[in-house]
Amino acid sequence: MIYTFEERSKAIFATDARQIADGHAAEVYLKKTDQAYWEERNKFDPASQERMNWGLLLQESIGREASNRLKVALKDADYELTHAKHGWMRSHFDFISEDGKTLVEVKNYNAMKRNQYDPETGLMPVADSVQCIHEAAVHNVERVVLAVLFGGQELVLIDKQITEEEKERLIKSEAAVWGAIQARTPPMPTTPDEARKLFPSSTDNSALANSHVEQVAAQLKTIKEHIKKLEEQEAKQQAYLQAAMKDASSLVTFDGRVLATWKSAKGSMSFDKSALEKDMPEVYQRYMKETTGSRRFLLK
Repeated sequence: MIYTFEERSKAIFATDARQIADGHAAEVYLKKTDQAYWEERNKFDPASQERMNWGLLLQESIGREASNRLKVALKDADYELTHAKHGWMRSHFDFISEDGKTLVEVKNYNAMKRNQYDPETGLMPVADSVQCIHEAAVHNVERVVLAVLFGGQELVLIDKQITEEEKERLIKSEAAVWGAIQARTPPMPTTPDEARKLFPSSTDNSALANSHVEQVAAQLKTIKEHIKKLEEQEAKQQAYLQAAMKDASSLVTFDGRVLATWKSAKGSMSFDKSALEKDMPEVYQRYMKETTGSRRFLLK
């Protein structure tokens, strides 16, 4: 299903709750306030479409097996609901029990993530837990079963009982983000990429640094110096191994263990814009367009 910016900007959904829990409230803010950013993030991607199609195809099978194992009759919950008290809080769902008391959230993950889940203790990543709580709050239920298929080979069910205290804590957290969205006050970015997207252009003004900001700048300078030294060591050691390999494509031990590979990539075709500018300058100029300069961060 394809959602428009107008639809998604009106509320915080379960997928947004996942991002907030992972520390990317600024990303959610951008998706809700910047239509150009939303459209850029949702450009058609064949690979993403392929994953989504397979996820939908497997969803029915996972739901059917979850129903068998839980011994609970499930039905499709392909609808959207809004929280009874908080109109900015909405969600979509996968399956719900016929008595309306249990939601089943389906996931299809890589097998490498299996060690992050334990049905005995209820262990699951924070993002999955928050999504379950968000859905439970919106649908006003206390039980959500997370049904995860790992690598297409192992189905794990984690039965999560959700308290009113958990719902209220999550609502308070999301309400703060929603308030920032409504006030158009960006949350603190957690990555340089988020910061660039929140503040894409500069002015001639200077920002005044308080003592804490000065301390962070000094810490960052120290970190960068350490990174530079490590990168220099990395380059020397990599060059040493490459010299040992010469033209060989792999480096192995006497017992056949592979230590490193250094293989030639397959050649590819690339567009030579310099040649076009030289041979057909009028055509080249016709397709030139001005773009906004990006901001460059330099630590002094």
